Amino acid sequence: MTCQICGGAPRTIFLKERNVSCGDYFEGRRLYERNLGDFALLECTVCGFGYFPEMQSWPEEKYRTEIYNDDYHLCDPPFEDSRPRKLAAWLSDNLQPCDLIDFGGGEGKLADLLAEKGFAARSYDPFYGDPNFPDGNADVVTAFEVVEHVPDQRQLFTSLNSLCRPGGIIVFSTSLKRPVMTDDWWYASARNGHVSFHTAESLARFMAHFGLASVSLSQELHIAAPQPATLAAIAGWRAIAVSDTPGFAFSERWLRMVPSAAWQH
Repeated sequence: MTCQICGGAPRTIFLKERNVSCGDYFEGRRLYERNLGDFALLECTVCGFGYFPEMQSWPEEKYRTEIYNDDYHLCDPPFEDSRPRKLAAWLSDNLQPCDLIDFGGGEGKLADLLAEKGFAARSYDPFYGDPNFPDGNADVVTAFEVVEHVPDQRQLFTSLNSLCRPGGIIVFSTSLKRPVMTDDWWYASARNGHVSFHTAESLARFMAHFGLASVSLSQELHIAAPQPATLAAIAGWRAIAVSDTPGFAFSERWLRMVPSAAWQH
Protein backbone atom coordinates (compact mmCIF):
# COMPACT_ATOMS: atom_id res chain seq x y z
CA MET A 1 0.00 0.00 0.00
CA THR A 2 1.67 3.21 -1.16
CA CYS A 3 1.30 6.47 0.74
CA GLN A 4 -2.06 8.14 0.11
CA ILE A 5 -0.47 11.56 0.57
CA CYS A 6 2.43 11.43 -1.88
CA GLY A 7 2.51 7.91 -3.36
CA GLY A 8 5.79 7.08 -1.64
CA ALA A 9 6.84 3.58 -0.62
CA PRO A 10 6.20 2.55 2.99
CA ARG A 11 8.41 0.95 5.60
CA THR A 12 7.37 -0.89 8.75
CA ILE A 13 8.23 0.93 11.98
CA PHE A 14 7.14 -1.82 14.38
CA LEU A 15 4.23 -4.04 15.36
CA LYS A 16 1.89 -2.64 18.00
CA GLU A 17 -0.65 -4.58 20.02
CA ARG A 18 -4.06 -3.55 18.71
CA ASN A 19 -5.70 -3.04 22.13
CA VAL A 20 -3.06 -0.64 23.47
CA SER A 21 -4.83 2.70 23.98
CA CYS A 22 -3.70 6.27 24.51
CA GLY A 23 -5.34 6.06 27.92
CA ASP A 24 -2.84 3.40 28.97
CA TYR A 25 -0.05 5.98 28.83
CA PHE A 26 -1.98 8.27 31.18
CA GLU A 27 -3.24 5.63 33.61
CA GLY A 28 0.00 3.63 33.70
CA ARG A 29 -1.79 0.34 33.09
CA ARG A 30 -3.48 -1.63 30.35
CA LEU A 31 -7.14 -0.63 30.16
CA TYR A 32 -8.38 -3.22 27.70
CA GLU A 33 -8.08 -6.95 27.09
CA ARG A 34 -4.56 -7.89 26.07
CA ASN A 35 -3.09 -10.04 23.32
CA LEU A 36 -5.63 -9.47 20.57
CA GLY A 37 -2.88 -9.49 17.97
CA ASP A 38 -0.55 -6.91 16.48
CA PHE A 39 -0.96 -4.30 13.78
CA ALA A 40 1.96 -3.08 11.69
CA LEU A 41 2.56 0.65 11.89
CA LEU A 42 3.94 1.93 8.58
CA GLU A 43 5.42 5.25 7.55
CA CYS A 44 6.07 6.73 4.12
CA THR A 45 9.76 6.89 3.23
CA VAL A 46 9.16 10.17 1.37
CA CYS A 47 6.81 12.38 3.42
CA GLY A 48 6.77 10.42 6.71
CA PHE A 49 2.97 9.95 6.84
CA GLY A 50 2.18 7.09 9.24
CA TYR A 51 -0.72 4.64 9.21
CA PHE A 52 -2.09 1.29 10.28
CA PRO A 53 -2.85 -0.36 6.91
CA GLU A 54 -4.92 -3.16 8.44
CA MET A 55 -7.52 -0.63 9.60
CA GLN A 56 -7.65 1.31 6.34
CA SER A 57 -10.19 -1.07 4.83
CA TRP A 58 -12.38 -1.62 7.87
CA PRO A 59 -16.09 -0.92 7.20
CA GLU A 60 -17.81 1.67 9.36
CA GLU A 61 -19.67 -1.00 11.31
CA LYS A 62 -16.40 -2.64 12.40
CA TYR A 63 -15.20 0.70 13.79
CA ARG A 64 -18.52 1.09 15.55
CA THR A 65 -18.36 -2.32 17.28
CA GLU A 66 -14.62 -2.62 17.97
CA ILE A 67 -13.56 0.99 18.57
CA TYR A 68 -16.43 3.43 19.16
CA ASN A 69 -18.34 1.19 21.54
CA ASP A 70 -19.49 1.53 25.15
CA ASP A 71 -15.89 1.21 26.41
CA TYR A 72 -14.44 3.96 24.23
CA HIS A 73 -14.49 6.51 27.08
CA LEU A 74 -11.72 4.56 28.84
CA CYS A 75 -9.14 5.37 26.19
CA ASP A 76 -10.03 9.08 25.87
CA PRO A 77 -11.76 10.49 29.00
CA PRO A 78 -11.51 14.19 27.91
CA PHE A 79 -13.57 13.41 24.78
CA GLU A 80 -16.97 13.84 26.43
CA ASP A 81 -16.62 17.04 28.47
CA SER A 82 -13.27 18.58 29.44
CA ARG A 83 -11.85 18.89 25.92
CA PRO A 84 -14.98 20.53 24.44
CA ARG A 85 -15.04 23.01 27.34
CA LYS A 86 -11.37 23.90 26.86
CA LEU A 87 -11.81 24.34 23.10
CA ALA A 88 -15.02 26.36 23.44
CA ALA A 89 -13.26 28.82 25.72
CA TRP A 90 -10.29 29.07 23.35
CA LEU A 91 -12.41 29.58 20.24
CA SER A 92 -14.64 32.20 21.86
CA ASP A 93 -11.54 34.10 22.98
CA ASN A 94 -10.30 34.28 19.38
CA LEU A 95 -13.46 34.48 17.27
CA GLN A 96 -16.49 36.67 17.08
CA PRO A 97 -19.77 34.72 17.00
CA CYS A 98 -20.25 33.30 13.51
CA ASP A 99 -21.55 30.32 11.58
CA LEU A 100 -19.54 27.27 12.66
CA ILE A 101 -19.63 23.56 11.84
CA ASP A 102 -17.88 21.19 14.24
CA PHE A 103 -16.91 18.19 12.08
CA GLY A 104 -16.53 14.98 14.08
CA GLY A 105 -17.98 16.76 17.09
CA GLY A 106 -18.99 13.73 19.13
CA GLU A 107 -22.27 14.25 20.96
CA GLY A 108 -22.23 17.96 20.09
CA LYS A 109 -20.90 19.36 23.36
CA LEU A 110 -18.56 21.90 21.72
CA ALA A 111 -21.31 23.18 19.40
CA ASP A 112 -23.72 23.50 22.33
CA LEU A 113 -21.21 25.47 24.39
CA LEU A 114 -20.46 27.81 21.49
CA ALA A 115 -24.16 28.30 20.83
CA GLU A 116 -24.46 29.55 24.42
CA LYS A 117 -21.86 32.17 23.50
CA GLY A 118 -23.81 33.39 20.46
CA PHE A 119 -22.34 31.21 17.71
CA ALA A 120 -24.58 29.63 15.08
CA ALA A 121 -22.85 26.32 15.76
CA ARG A 122 -23.84 22.82 14.68
CA SER A 123 -22.15 19.46 14.97
CA TYR A 124 -21.69 16.47 12.69
CA ASP A 125 -20.49 13.05 13.81
CA PRO A 126 -21.37 9.75 12.07
CA PHE A 127 -20.69 7.69 15.21
CA TYR A 128 -21.90 9.76 18.16
CA GLY A 129 -24.14 12.53 16.86
CA ASP A 130 -26.12 13.59 13.81
CA PRO A 131 -25.00 11.20 11.03
CA ASN A 132 -26.37 13.42 8.25
CA PHE A 133 -23.68 15.37 6.41
CA PRO A 134 -24.20 19.11 7.04
CA ASP A 135 -26.10 21.22 4.54
CA GLY A 136 -24.49 24.42 3.34
CA ASN A 137 -21.22 25.80 4.62
CA ALA A 138 -19.83 27.98 7.40
CA ASP A 139 -17.35 30.72 8.22
CA VAL A 140 -15.43 28.36 10.51
CA VAL A 141 -15.12 24.59 10.25
CA THR A 142 -13.53 22.80 13.19
CA ALA A 143 -12.24 19.23 13.38
CA PHE A 144 -10.60 18.60 16.74
CA GLU A 145 -8.88 15.24 17.18
CA VAL A 146 -10.52 13.95 14.01
CA VAL A 147 -7.78 13.74 11.36
CA GLU A 148 -5.98 10.82 13.03
CA HIS A 149 -9.24 8.84 13.13
CA VAL A 150 -9.92 8.91 9.38
CA PRO A 151 -8.41 6.28 7.05
CA ASP A 152 -9.19 8.22 3.85
CA GLN A 153 -7.49 11.58 4.24
CA ARG A 154 -8.49 12.82 0.78
CA GLN A 155 -12.15 12.25 1.51
CA LEU A 156 -11.81 13.99 4.88
CA PHE A 157 -10.16 17.15 3.59
CA THR A 158 -12.44 17.25 0.56
CA SER A 159 -15.34 17.34 3.02
CA LEU A 160 -13.75 19.97 5.27
CA ASN A 161 -12.92 22.14 2.26
CA SER A 162 -16.44 21.85 0.87
CA LEU A 163 -17.94 23.05 4.16
CA CYS A 164 -15.68 26.11 4.45
CA ARG A 165 -16.79 29.37 2.86
CA PRO A 166 -14.26 31.08 0.54
CA GLY A 167 -13.31 33.63 3.21
CA GLY A 168 -13.48 31.16 6.07
CA ILE A 169 -11.04 29.00 8.01
CA ILE A 170 -10.64 25.35 8.96
CA VAL A 171 -9.37 24.87 12.52
CA PHE A 172 -8.22 21.37 13.36
CA SER A 173 -6.01 19.47 15.74
CA THR A 174 -3.89 16.38 15.27
CA SER A 175 -0.50 15.65 16.81
CA LEU A 176 2.30 15.59 14.26
CA LYS A 177 4.68 12.64 14.22
CA ARG A 178 8.40 12.82 13.72
CA PRO A 179 9.57 12.56 10.09
CA VAL A 180 11.23 9.24 10.95
CA MET A 181 9.88 7.25 13.87
CA THR A 182 12.04 4.61 15.49
CA ASP A 183 10.13 3.70 18.65
CA ASP A 184 6.73 3.73 20.28
CA TRP A 185 4.55 6.84 20.35
CA TRP A 186 1.53 7.07 22.66
CA TYR A 187 -0.62 8.81 20.04
CA ALA A 188 -0.23 5.92 17.58
CA SER A 189 -2.66 3.63 19.37
CA ALA A 190 -5.18 1.67 17.34
CA ARG A 191 -7.67 1.12 20.19
CA ASN A 192 -8.48 4.84 20.08
CA GLY A 193 -9.26 4.58 16.40
CA HIS A 194 -6.07 6.46 15.59
CA VAL A 195 -5.10 5.24 12.14
CA SER A 196 -3.49 8.19 10.27
CA PHE A 197 -0.53 10.29 11.43
CA HIS A 198 0.74 13.35 9.60
CA THR A 199 4.21 14.83 9.70
CA ALA A 200 4.74 18.55 9.09
CA GLU A 201 5.78 17.68 5.54
CA SER A 202 2.86 15.38 4.74
CA LEU A 203 0.41 17.95 6.08
CA ALA A 204 1.99 20.75 4.05
CA ARG A 205 1.87 18.60 0.90
CA PHE A 206 -1.79 17.84 1.51
CA MET A 207 -2.76 21.44 2.13
CA ALA A 208 -1.05 22.42 -1.12
CA HIS A 209 -2.92 19.65 -2.95
CA PHE A 210 -6.24 21.18 -1.87
CA GLY A 211 -5.09 24.73 -2.60
CA LEU A 212 -5.25 25.66 1.07
CA ALA A 213 -2.94 28.08 2.83
CA SER A 214 -2.08 26.82 6.29
CA VAL A 215 -0.25 27.57 9.50
CA SER A 216 0.52 25.41 12.52
CA LEU A 217 0.15 27.13 15.87
CA SER A 218 1.80 24.15 17.57
CA GLN A 219 2.50 20.46 17.02
CA GLU A 220 -1.22 19.91 17.62
CA LEU A 221 -3.16 22.94 16.38
CA HIS A 222 -3.44 23.84 12.69
CA ILE A 223 -5.44 26.36 10.67
CA ALA A 224 -6.11 26.26 6.93
CA ALA A 225 -7.89 28.70 4.66
CA PRO A 226 -8.96 28.81 1.00
CA GLN A 227 -7.67 32.41 0.81
CA PRO A 228 -4.14 33.04 2.18
CA ALA A 229 -5.00 36.59 3.33
CA THR A 230 -7.48 35.13 5.81
CA LEU A 231 -4.62 33.71 7.86
CA ALA A 232 -3.32 37.18 8.71
CA ALA A 233 -5.96 37.47 11.41
CA ILE A 234 -4.63 34.28 13.04
CA ALA A 235 -1.26 35.83 13.93
CA GLY A 236 -2.36 36.82 17.41
CA TRP A 237 -3.86 33.46 18.36
CA ARG A 238 -2.10 31.64 21.18
CA ALA A 239 -1.94 27.87 21.03
CA ILE A 240 -3.35 25.76 23.80
CA ALA A 241 -2.54 22.17 24.70
CA VAL A 242 -5.32 20.04 23.23
CA SER A 243 -3.90 16.88 24.80
CA ASP A 244 -2.21 16.53 28.15
CA THR A 245 1.23 14.96 28.49
CA PRO A 246 1.13 11.24 29.35
CA GLY A 247 3.03 10.21 32.43
CA PHE A 248 3.89 6.62 31.53
CA ALA A 249 5.67 4.63 28.84
CA PHE A 250 6.07 0.95 28.06
CA SER A 251 9.36 -0.51 29.24
CA GLU A 252 8.53 -3.93 27.83
CA ARG A 253 6.50 -4.21 24.66
CA TRP A 254 2.88 -3.90 25.76
CA LEU A 255 3.47 -5.72 29.08
CA ARG A 256 4.89 -3.36 31.70
CA MET A 257 4.68 0.41 32.10
CA VAL A 258 6.94 2.79 34.00
CA PRO A 259 6.63 6.48 34.90
CA SER A 260 7.94 8.81 32.23
CA ALA A 261 8.87 12.29 33.51
CA ALA A 262 9.05 13.85 30.05
CA TRP A 263 7.49 11.81 27.29
CA GLN A 264 9.21 12.14 23.92
CA HIS A 265 7.61 10.80 20.76
